[in-house]
Amino acid sequence: MSVSPSPPLSTEEARTLYERLLTDDPTAPSDLAVAYLDRLTEWLIKHNRVDPDDCATAAGEAILALIRKPKTYNPERQTLEVYLRISALGDLKNLLRSERRHSKRRADWEAVELSSEVGKYLRDEEANPEFILEQRQKEAVTAVDPPPIPESVQAGLTQEEAKVLELIQMRERKTFVYAVALGISHFSFEEQKKEVKRVKDRLKKRLERTRSSDD
Repeated sequence: MSVSPSPPLSTEEARTLYERLLTDDPTAPSDLAVAYLDRLTEWLIKHNRVDPDDCATAAGEAILALIRKPKTYNPERQTLEVYLRISALGDLKNLLRSERRHSKRRADWEAVELSSEVGKYLRDEEANPEFILEQRQKEAVTAVDPPPIPESVQAGLTQEEAKVLELIQMRERKTFVYAVALGISHFSFEEQKKEVKRVKDRLKKRLERTRSSDD
Protein backbone atom coordinates (compact mmCIF):
# COMPACT_ATOMS: atom_id res chain seq x y z
CA MET A 1 0.00 0.00 0.00
CA SER A 2 1.43 3.38 -0.98
CA VAL A 3 2.01 6.11 1.57
CA SER A 4 -0.22 9.17 1.19
CA PRO A 5 1.60 12.45 0.53
CA SER A 6 2.10 14.82 3.44
CA PRO A 7 -0.54 17.56 3.78
CA PRO A 8 0.46 20.74 1.93
CA LEU A 9 2.55 23.25 3.83
CA SER A 10 1.07 26.64 4.51
CA THR A 11 2.68 29.65 2.83
CA GLU A 12 4.38 30.54 6.12
CA GLU A 13 5.63 26.99 6.70
CA ALA A 14 7.03 26.79 3.17
CA ARG A 15 8.78 30.14 3.55
CA THR A 16 10.30 29.04 6.87
CA LEU A 17 11.52 25.77 5.35
CA TYR A 18 13.10 27.65 2.44
CA GLU A 19 14.85 30.05 4.82
CA ARG A 20 16.27 27.05 6.68
CA LEU A 21 17.72 25.80 3.39
CA LEU A 22 19.37 29.17 2.84
CA THR A 23 20.99 29.04 6.27
CA ASP A 24 22.30 25.47 5.78
CA ASP A 25 20.09 23.97 8.47
CA PRO A 26 21.26 20.30 8.46
CA THR A 27 17.70 18.95 8.82
CA ALA A 28 16.12 21.20 6.17
CA PRO A 29 16.96 18.94 3.16
CA SER A 30 15.29 15.88 4.65
CA ASP A 31 12.29 17.95 5.76
CA LEU A 32 11.97 19.34 2.24
CA ALA A 33 12.03 15.83 0.76
CA VAL A 34 9.44 14.55 3.23
CA ALA A 35 7.16 17.53 2.57
CA TYR A 36 7.33 17.53 -1.22
CA LEU A 37 8.69 14.34 -2.78
CA ASP A 38 5.48 12.30 -2.71
CA ARG A 39 3.38 15.33 -3.64
CA LEU A 40 5.57 16.12 -6.66
CA THR A 41 5.61 12.49 -7.77
CA GLU A 42 1.82 12.20 -7.61
CA TRP A 43 1.39 15.48 -9.48
CA LEU A 44 3.66 14.32 -12.31
CA ILE A 45 1.92 10.95 -12.52
CA LYS A 46 -1.48 12.62 -12.63
CA HIS A 47 -0.63 15.01 -15.46
CA ASN A 48 1.71 12.92 -17.63
CA ARG A 49 1.22 9.53 -19.28
CA VAL A 50 4.63 8.16 -18.32
CA ASP A 51 6.25 5.55 -16.11
CA PRO A 52 5.64 6.40 -12.41
CA ASP A 53 9.28 5.53 -11.65
CA ASP A 54 10.38 8.25 -14.06
CA CYS A 55 8.07 10.67 -12.27
CA ALA A 56 9.60 9.75 -8.91
CA THR A 57 13.11 10.22 -10.32
CA ALA A 58 12.24 13.63 -11.77
CA ALA A 59 10.65 14.74 -8.50
CA GLY A 60 13.76 13.71 -6.60
CA GLU A 61 16.01 15.57 -9.03
CA ALA A 62 13.97 18.76 -8.63
CA ILE A 63 14.23 18.60 -4.85
CA LEU A 64 17.92 17.78 -4.95
CA ALA A 65 18.56 20.72 -7.30
CA LEU A 66 16.90 23.12 -4.87
CA ILE A 67 18.87 21.66 -1.95
CA ARG A 68 22.12 22.23 -3.83
CA LYS A 69 21.24 25.72 -5.08
CA PRO A 70 18.40 27.18 -2.99
CA LYS A 71 18.92 30.69 -4.36
CA THR A 72 17.54 29.59 -7.74
CA TYR A 73 14.09 29.93 -6.18
CA ASN A 74 12.57 33.41 -5.80
CA PRO A 75 9.72 33.36 -3.24
CA GLU A 76 8.46 36.69 -4.54
CA ARG A 77 7.59 35.19 -7.93
CA GLN A 78 5.77 31.98 -7.02
CA THR A 79 5.06 29.55 -4.22
CA LEU A 80 7.62 26.86 -3.39
CA GLU A 81 5.32 24.10 -4.62
CA VAL A 82 4.74 25.80 -7.97
CA TYR A 83 8.50 26.26 -8.41
CA LEU A 84 9.18 22.61 -7.62
CA ARG A 85 6.45 21.44 -10.01
CA ILE A 86 7.87 23.45 -12.88
CA SER A 87 11.37 22.22 -12.06
CA ALA A 88 10.22 18.60 -11.79
CA LEU A 89 8.39 18.82 -15.10
CA GLY A 90 11.56 20.07 -16.77
CA ASP A 91 13.57 17.25 -15.18
CA LEU A 92 11.02 14.71 -16.42
CA LYS A 93 11.29 16.03 -19.98
CA ASN A 94 15.09 15.90 -19.79
CA LEU A 95 14.97 12.36 -18.44
CA LEU A 96 12.78 11.15 -21.27
CA ARG A 97 14.77 13.07 -23.87
CA SER A 98 17.98 11.36 -22.73
CA GLU A 99 16.36 7.99 -23.39
CA ARG A 100 14.60 8.90 -26.63
CA ARG A 101 16.45 6.12 -28.48
CA HIS A 102 13.72 3.81 -27.18
CA SER A 103 10.45 4.04 -29.06
CA LYS A 104 8.42 3.80 -25.89
CA ARG A 105 10.34 6.72 -24.41
CA ARG A 106 9.70 8.76 -27.54
CA ALA A 107 5.99 8.12 -27.15
CA ASP A 108 6.21 9.07 -23.47
CA TRP A 109 8.05 12.27 -24.34
CA GLU A 110 5.24 13.32 -26.65
CA ALA A 111 2.78 12.70 -23.82
CA VAL A 112 4.55 15.06 -21.43
CA GLU A 113 2.74 18.32 -21.90
CA LEU A 114 0.79 20.71 -19.75
CA SER A 115 -2.95 20.12 -19.84
CA SER A 116 -5.22 23.15 -19.86
CA GLU A 117 -5.90 22.65 -16.17
CA VAL A 118 -2.20 22.42 -15.30
CA GLY A 119 -1.39 25.48 -17.36
CA LYS A 120 -4.16 27.37 -15.63
CA TYR A 121 -2.72 26.33 -12.27
CA LEU A 122 0.78 27.48 -13.10
CA ARG A 123 -0.56 30.87 -14.21
CA ASP A 124 -2.79 31.32 -11.22
CA GLU A 125 -2.95 28.52 -8.68
CA GLU A 126 -5.53 30.22 -6.52
CA ALA A 127 -7.98 30.49 -9.44
CA ASN A 128 -8.00 26.78 -10.23
CA PRO A 129 -11.11 25.18 -8.64
CA GLU A 130 -9.78 21.67 -9.27
CA PHE A 131 -6.59 22.41 -7.34
CA ILE A 132 -8.44 24.06 -4.46
CA LEU A 133 -10.79 21.07 -4.15
CA GLU A 134 -7.87 18.65 -4.26
CA GLN A 135 -6.08 20.55 -1.52
CA ARG A 136 -9.16 20.69 0.70
CA GLN A 137 -9.70 16.96 0.35
CA LYS A 138 -6.11 16.20 1.32
CA GLU A 139 -6.30 18.57 4.27
CA ALA A 140 -9.35 16.65 5.50
CA VAL A 141 -7.40 13.38 5.68
CA THR A 142 -6.40 12.61 9.24
CA ALA A 143 -2.78 11.52 9.52
CA VAL A 144 -2.03 8.46 11.65
CA ASP A 145 0.66 9.18 14.22
CA PRO A 146 3.51 6.64 14.21
CA PRO A 147 4.17 4.70 17.44
CA PRO A 148 6.55 6.44 19.85
CA ILE A 149 10.23 5.53 19.69
CA PRO A 150 11.53 4.18 23.03
CA GLU A 151 14.16 6.35 24.70
CA SER A 152 16.47 3.35 24.95
CA VAL A 153 16.46 3.13 21.14
CA GLN A 154 17.06 6.84 20.63
CA ALA A 155 19.94 6.97 23.10
CA GLY A 156 23.28 7.31 21.38
CA LEU A 157 21.88 7.88 17.89
CA THR A 158 23.31 10.59 15.69
CA GLN A 159 20.96 13.28 14.39
CA GLU A 160 20.94 11.59 10.99
CA GLU A 161 20.16 8.16 12.45
CA ALA A 162 17.33 9.61 14.53
CA LYS A 163 15.82 11.10 11.39
CA VAL A 164 16.09 7.76 9.59
CA LEU A 165 14.39 6.01 12.49
CA GLU A 166 11.59 8.57 12.34
CA LEU A 167 11.18 7.92 8.61
CA ILE A 168 11.04 4.17 9.27
CA GLN A 169 8.26 4.75 11.79
CA MET A 170 6.42 6.82 9.16
CA ARG A 171 6.77 3.87 6.74
CA GLU A 172 8.69 5.93 4.23
CA ARG A 173 9.84 3.73 1.34
CA LYS A 174 11.86 5.97 -0.97
CA THR A 175 15.63 5.57 -0.87
CA PHE A 176 16.12 9.20 -1.88
CA VAL A 177 14.39 10.51 1.26
CA TYR A 178 16.64 8.40 3.48
CA ALA A 179 19.70 9.45 1.50
CA VAL A 180 18.90 13.11 2.08
CA ALA A 181 18.38 12.45 5.79
CA LEU A 182 21.78 10.76 5.97
CA GLY A 183 23.50 13.47 3.97
CA ILE A 184 24.54 11.08 1.19
CA SER A 185 22.33 12.35 -1.64
CA HIS A 186 25.50 13.14 -3.60
CA PHE A 187 26.39 9.42 -3.70
CA SER A 188 25.50 7.31 -6.73
CA PHE A 189 22.10 5.64 -6.52
CA GLU A 190 23.66 2.21 -5.94
CA GLU A 191 25.81 3.59 -3.11
CA GLN A 192 22.76 5.30 -1.62
CA LYS A 193 20.78 2.04 -1.65
CA LYS A 194 23.61 0.13 -0.01
CA GLU A 195 24.20 2.66 2.78
CA VAL A 196 20.50 3.30 3.41
CA LYS A 197 19.85 -0.44 3.70
CA ARG A 198 22.76 -0.86 6.10
CA VAL A 199 21.53 1.91 8.41
CA LYS A 200 17.86 0.88 8.21
CA ASP A 201 18.63 -2.77 8.97
CA ARG A 202 20.73 -1.82 11.99
CA LEU A 203 18.08 0.53 13.37
CA LYS A 204 15.26 -1.95 12.78
CA LYS A 205 17.16 -4.65 14.67
CA ARG A 206 17.77 -2.24 17.53
CA LEU A 207 14.09 -1.37 17.62
CA GLU A 208 13.06 -5.04 17.49
CA ARG A 209 15.41 -5.99 20.33
CA THR A 210 13.98 -3.26 22.54
CA ARG A 211 10.39 -4.22 21.83
CA SER A 212 11.14 -7.91 22.44
CA SER A 213 12.68 -7.15 25.84
CA ASP A 214 9.56 -5.15 26.79
CA ASP A 215 7.22 -8.07 26.04
